[in-house]
Amino acid sequence: MRVLVTDDDDDSRELVRFTLSMHGIEVIEADGGAECLRLARDARPDAIILDVMMPFMDGPATLDALRANASTASIPVILLTASAMPSELRRLEGLGARAVVSKPFDPVTLPARVKEILGTRAPISAPGPPPAQSDMGELRAQFVRRSQARMETAARLLAELRATPADRHHLQDLMRFFHSLAGVGTSFGFPQVTALAKEGELECLALLEGEASPSATEIGNWTSLLGALAHALSEAPATQADAGASGVATRPPEILLVSSDADVATTLAPLLSQEGHSARPLATRAEAAQAFSRALPQALIVDAVLDDGSGYDVIDRLRARPGGESVPVFVLGPRGEFLDKVEAIHGGADGYFEKPVDGKALMRRLQHLLEASENHAARILSVEDDPQQAAYLKSILESGGYEVAVCEDPKRFEVTLRAFQPDLVLMDILLPDITGYDLVRYLRQDERHATLPVLFLTTEGQLQSRFRSAQVGGDDHLIKPVVPPVLLSLVASRLERARFLKNLLNRDGLTRLYTHTALIERAQALHAQKARDPARQCAWVMIDLDHFKSVNDRFGHPVGDRVLASLAALLRRRLRQSDTIGRYGGEEFVVLFDGLPEHEVMRSMERVLAEFREMDLEAPGKPPFRATFSAGVAMLEAGATLDAWKKAADDALYAAKAAGRNRLTAA
Repeated sequence: MRVLVTDDDDDSRELVRFTLSMHGIEVIEADGGAECLRLARDARPDAIILDVMMPFMDGPATLDALRANASTASIPVILLTASAMPSELRRLEGLGARAVVSKPFDPVTLPARVKEILGTRAPISAPGPPPAQSDMGELRAQFVRRSQARMETAARLLAELRATPADRHHLQDLMRFFHSLAGVGTSFGFPQVTALAKEGELECLALLEGEASPSATEIGNWTSLLGALAHALSEAPATQADAGASGVATRPPEILLVSSDADVATTLAPLLSQEGHSARPLATRAEAAQAFSRALPQALIVDAVLDDGSGYDVIDRLRARPGGESVPVFVLGPRGEFLDKVEAIHGGADGYFEKPVDGKALMRRLQHLLEASENHAARILSVEDDPQQAAYLKSILESGGYEVAVCEDPKRFEVTLRAFQPDLVLMDILLPDITGYDLVRYLRQDERHATLPVLFLTTEGQLQSRFRSAQVGGDDHLIKPVVPPVLLSLVASRLERARFLKNLLNRDGLTRLYTHTALIERAQALHAQKARDPARQCAWVMIDLDHFKSVNDRFGHPVGDRVLASLAALLRRRLRQSDTIGRYGGEEFVVLFDGLPEHEVMRSMERVLAEFREMDLEAPGKPPFRATFSAGVAMLEAGATLDAWKKAADDALYAAKAAGRNRLTAA
């Protein structure tokens, strides 16, 4: 397996090379877009990791050039960006790359993502012993030496900017200096370097985008920033425990099953493995503590009572570690009283499951929590005509990590709602010409917004309006003046509840893929986007399991259900998060691809087809067996109706079946 790493920053490139090499991945390097195109054409790597911000030819331009060349068009590309802004990440995801990874990257996540994209079925772990600490130490020392040399260059840039503040080239070079440190500081164990450099980078970007020149005050601040960076680099690097993902780990995140009951691992480990998770059974509290000292788990499932103590002690140890408060935790115990479940929640658990464990219910809840932790920042629409109040609310919500849009004119509510697609609406009651009640009554007439949370803002004199708010579909009230912690707490709880309800409504119970209704809604949205942008590339893939009736007849419906769930899990693991995967009905599935040309869609589905046909499926008391599927691919043509698009995919599927099944056919 060979990966081409393209980045103009030496430290970033070296860190990616080191991280991938320790996972058995061969690396070739390019320091810019032009060299990337040449090496991609000559060396034909299995994947390309491409930095977004590079001089002369940036990542998106290089990606376009790769896609325009027939010999490199099908190579999977991962974009590497220093931006964590949800809007920028969404923009990059729409460019057609297979994935977007933010810097500073997690040294476990990046190799895992590469292997997942390439369809490697082996566990993501180092092929041999972990690299010597001296290797990482030398790499870190090189980073410090290079950074100190760059700071001398940055000091000269600041001197030149004092003399000629309008020189855009000097400002651009200074921005790139800050950008390079921000992208890798945390990964080398210097989180403070990343924080300081990101501050400088954003200030430079604001001036560049606003076409403004830096003031003497700003240049003075940057001079102080250089001093702070020098001090941060002189300190001892943070350990992995201190810096989270900054150290280079040699194990991927695992789901720990801590139980002295062997049936727990027997029941849950296969379900977790089927979903692509790495499950690790442990028997005692001591073993769990040892595991925490090496790395945080992806999730923890623990017995309330262990042979060497209480499971709640295990939760306490986890929650006490940096980052441990965000790990999903479930407690397992005997059928007990209501107070037992309350104790589990007070003990820091996200749920309590009685034994014998309902594995499907636990998996639904676990997947919901894991997906929620990976979601982009929630979008909140604030309908408020008072500019000062709107700015106050916006600052509170943005401090909580939310993306906020303000609608000051109620007449623009419908337009703003459609364009912003909020996850929650904060609605003032007293608005010009119309009340917040009227807007919410209008909102609730559309079934698409049935689960959209609405919080009303009111004054103490309006408390009698609570009944009216409930009648029109409001979820809760907040009294002005708003207290920031109360607002953030209420918003977070309502968003979590709405996410869970939407997940239950939109997901098929067996496969946890989108339901037929949710799938058609997504197809309608893609169809509308295609009408606005005829160059957009959208594909409908219709999948049907071959001879599925014979599977049910030979092995029974429970085994047939497991076959459906296995294919669903494979599709989730192998396709992009941005791809819409749904159960169309029975043994039929649909995948909607957005932003990929036909040959890339075919290549992705061919990989899934090949892996599924080699998958051993289990039937109790019988030898393992295998199954296959057929699929039809139809690209959405400009001017075509939604029904015509679906029919083209159907016809292609029938052609695949007529040609012998176990194959993929394009319309």
